[in-house]
Amino acid sequence: MRLSTSGRSKNCDKMNKVTRAWHFMDKTINPKTHFHVNGVRELFPPLQGSRDDLSVGVGVAGPVAHVIRHGNSVDASFSKEVLNSITAFSSLAVSTGNHADSRGSLISIESNPSTSDRNSEKMDGCEKFARPQSLIGFGSRFDKLDQAETRSLLMCFLHIMKTISEEVMVSYWHRAIHQEISDFFNILELCLQHFRFLGKRHIARKLAAVVKLAQGTQNNGTLKGSNHSTQTSTGLLPQWMLSGQDGHRHARSQTMPIIRAKNALTNPKLLQMMETDGNIPEGDHLSPTDIEANLSTEVALIVLDVLGLFVHHHKKQLLQDEGQNLLMKKVFDTYLLFFQINQSTSTLRHVFAALRLFIQKFPSAFFQGKADLCGCLCYEILKCCNHRSSSTQTEASALLYFFMRKNFEFTKGKSIVRSHLQLIKAVSQLIADAGIGGSRFQQSLAIINNFANGDAPLKNTPLPAEVKDLTKRIRTVLMATSQMKEHEKDPEMLVDLQYSLANSYASTPELRRTWLESMAKIHVRNGDLSEAAMCYIHISALIAESLKRRGYWKPDKARMSSVVPEEPNVINCSPLLTPRDGETSFSMGWAAFLCISPNVKEEGAMKEDTGTQDTPYTEDTLVEQLELCVDYLWKSERHELIADINKPVIAVFEKRRDFKRLSELYYDIHRSYLKVTEVVNSEKRLFGRYYRVAFYGLGFFEEEESKEFIYKEPKLTGLSEISQRLLKLYSDKFGADNVKMIQDSNKVNPKDLDPKYAYIQVTYVVPYFDDKEQQEKKTDFERHHNINRFVFETPFTLSGKKHGDVEEQCKRRTILTTNSTFPYLKKRIQVVEQQSTEMNPIEVAIDEMSCKVSELNQLCAMAEVDMIRLQLKLQGSVSVKVNAGPMAYARAFLEEKNAKRYPDNQVKLLKEIFRQFAEACGQALDVNERLIKEDQLEYQEEMRAHYRDMLTELSTVMNEQIPHTRPPGTERHSAY
Repeated sequence: MRLSTSGRSKNCDKMNKVTRAWHFMDKTINPKTHFHVNGVRELFPPLQGSRDDLSVGVGVAGPVAHVIRHGNSVDASFSKEVLNSITAFSSLAVSTGNHADSRGSLISIESNPSTSDRNSEKMDGCEKFARPQSLIGFGSRFDKLDQAETRSLLMCFLHIMKTISEEVMVSYWHRAIHQEISDFFNILELCLQHFRFLGKRHIARKLAAVVKLAQGTQNNGTLKGSNHSTQTSTGLLPQWMLSGQDGHRHARSQTMPIIRAKNALTNPKLLQMMETDGNIPEGDHLSPTDIEANLSTEVALIVLDVLGLFVHHHKKQLLQDEGQNLLMKKVFDTYLLFFQINQSTSTLRHVFAALRLFIQKFPSAFFQGKADLCGCLCYEILKCCNHRSSSTQTEASALLYFFMRKNFEFTKGKSIVRSHLQLIKAVSQLIADAGIGGSRFQQSLAIINNFANGDAPLKNTPLPAEVKDLTKRIRTVLMATSQMKEHEKDPEMLVDLQYSLANSYASTPELRRTWLESMAKIHVRNGDLSEAAMCYIHISALIAESLKRRGYWKPDKARMSSVVPEEPNVINCSPLLTPRDGETSFSMGWAAFLCISPNVKEEGAMKEDTGTQDTPYTEDTLVEQLELCVDYLWKSERHELIADINKPVIAVFEKRRDFKRLSELYYDIHRSYLKVTEVVNSEKRLFGRYYRVAFYGLGFFEEEESKEFIYKEPKLTGLSEISQRLLKLYSDKFGADNVKMIQDSNKVNPKDLDPKYAYIQVTYVVPYFDDKEQQEKKTDFERHHNINRFVFETPFTLSGKKHGDVEEQCKRRTILTTNSTFPYLKKRIQVVEQQSTEMNPIEVAIDEMSCKVSELNQLCAMAEVDMIRLQLKLQGSVSVKVNAGPMAYARAFLEEKNAKRYPDNQVKLLKEIFRQFAEACGQALDVNERLIKEDQLEYQEEMRAHYRDMLTELSTVMNEQIPHTRPPGTERHSAY
């Protein structure tokens, strides 16, 4: 069998990968080196079974013999075998995750050839590899090393690293090119991978599996050299399992594959142990598990020593570009590998000490320029803060505090912003990756606070307070994350928690963006498209602010690591397209979006850190985000905002002379304005309804108890619908027998409620506008955009009844103010202010009649009159019963005998409103007559007759003649 040309070419490429690093061994290896590893090779020997196990070259026959150095050079055949062997283990599939617990396990050293390889494999310029059938019955590849061979070769390398003189080592590094140095560190990483600490229980389990397989093969007569019965060898398994009793703590660590079965069958150490009923031979004082643990620790210490030596002699090279160079990254990645694979507690203690020295030597690599190294280190240290070993937790906490202290000293006592931001970011990642947040991690946070409080030299500096603030933010993130799992079926609470989490990341743009996007997805899933659009607008403002802080729109010479000062408090909300000093409107940061939503001021809260320089935002990122905003504004039917979003994008493409994109943008704006013209006053768009929801019951609602929220519900959601939804939601949480709905809108005293129940009060509210806003907000869109005040009314009488005759009917008007405007990132916003006013009966009449006049005038002024609504309003105005409707108010308050009971100014005002009402009804009848068809003429005449009757009666009540139409030039204006 021969390897295919393509397969062998790949193998040749792999062979060349580490050739240069191993030329160093060829030049510096000690003649005695080979014999020092024989003891280790007894337990993990190379292939010894078949003469066809490994054939290199055409002329090689028979088993591979041990090659001994002669003089100062290595035999050519040995060099070739070493080269092929190192090629094999350097090409092992060791996958490295960004922040995984290890860089991956070597799941299988062997691989089965593909069908095409088995059918046809060709020769090329490289040596021919034979592929005999395996002893265990399937085809194996012998162009790669098995576990034992790999470990044996790495053992040689490690022995050289431990015994070689520093002068020779440093001399090699100085002569080596960059690729050779990179290959050298690759081999160090392979050493850590292959000799990583697995824990006693795991090692015992693997060794027991090997013995069981060997015993089974022996019983089948396939193992030579042992005539003992099965019973004599079964004592080995219990003994090995007992040796691993203390290894349960490592049961979940990453694992290595055991040595191949055929090697186990010919391993003399294993055969000897089986023949002695599992007892360790006399003179051996350590069990196999202890040998593996000690070997792992020794390998880790050797690699740490080599790293320390390299760093000591290459400080200048590592500090190039303020530590932002490939060599620094390679060295640092090797340090981090100690955390990414399982290590013993004693080894980790040395790793923490080495890293403290590394941070002391290279602070600029962590606290200046890009934040990549800082972020990776924070992630790994925080992961150790959740370690099962208390000593490791303490060491990790000490290192983390040392890291923050160095950050504080590097900034000359100003802040720890860099480490603060990167630690918050790392916590977010670890929540998903490692599930941190338990008692161990909380204990580590407490240890960090204790270090800060007990640091006497820095006790009177801002550092202890900053550390306390950081740990508090981390706890907030952890708490919100755990609560989200409890409220998966409560969309309002879930979004509230994500909003809280996004706010905790206000200083970290990338993480805040992540949670804002998560909130947008929830809104889309629930059909709340306006809220989804607002999420994307906030993300756009966040990106614009981040770019502004980086000085992105400044001239290139001014784009330094220093941040841009904050804008003055006075914000110019001129059109977004207006440039300032030759800059685009984006240079205003979040303020450029104020005219769209005042809520975007939240995006100006990010901390100033030079680490934001590496945030992957550009002007193109912002443009793409704004295009997403436009998409959701179309879907939510908020067409009026599309032009405002597109205007700054137009400025970008004008600068680039991209006329095709400009034509598309202008056409999009053209379509949006056409749509606005079509629906502006038709009330065909349903922007939603609003409800006040209050919660009572401390034992159930906890933080929400006695709080009031404004809920924005989609389209035409009715009061009964939202009430039933909330009742079911909280009945599922607390039990159906424990939840009650408060059916009225009266003010609630929590002390009067039964603490055994959870109470929910739902009230329909409408947007509230003062006189000035009434004049400014004329369209339906304007009355549902950027609103934060709502009103509801509660009827009552002085006698205690809820309803009475018009002469005794009073009402309470309650105006609620929220801390943000709708639409918002959330569909419910907490009420922060409440004002109530009570109206006497005549004031109620004035208010009701004013509303009727306003509604009639609005319907008549529509470009496309809604005939159904107009006729309903007319019918309710002129065709009403004797004791109801407008005429009931007129008789109760305007008849001479009744008017004397009320103030003259209120009576005069009500009379003026009735004159306006008569005029509005006449105008509405004229509009209706102009638009109806012949089949409604009789209905129109009936309405006219009722109108004339109403005017006649009104004239009698008011003791003045009310004309059918008002002469031109005599219009009256409401004084209310």
